[in-house]
Amino acid sequence: MSTREQPELPGFRYHRTQAQADALVAEALDEFPPKPDLSMRANAVRLLAAMWYCQGSTDFPRGWVRSAMQAFIDRDIDCPNARCWRSYRSNVQDNPGQFLPTPGVPTELLLQMENEVLAVA
Repeated sequence: MSTREQPELPGFRYHRTQAQADALVAEALDEFPPKPDLSMRANAVRLLAAMWYCQGSTDFPRGWVRSAMQAFIDRDIDCPNARCWRSYRSNVQDNPGQFLPTPGVPTELLLQMENEVLAVA
């Protein structure tokens, strides 16, 4: 159950890619659904890692923030605002290992992501 006021959804919709973003978020939620007993940070990272797992990259379709936020709001899970979602994605992209100590995150996916980041560097 959400313990704080839910943020407003981004007002802009990307009509060409919104359906792709919605589908990616739905698929990722099947893999690693958010849990009400985890922190907002942990649930956001779970979703981002699952989206990476489903798509193979963190170059998500435009509109992914709205899709992610709507999914959390629909499930009454504490939802980061749009700016936080983008920040989490950037941090997961650049340094996924920083989230390993966060309880409830999919460590195996984060380690795979970390290996990819190090292989590119």
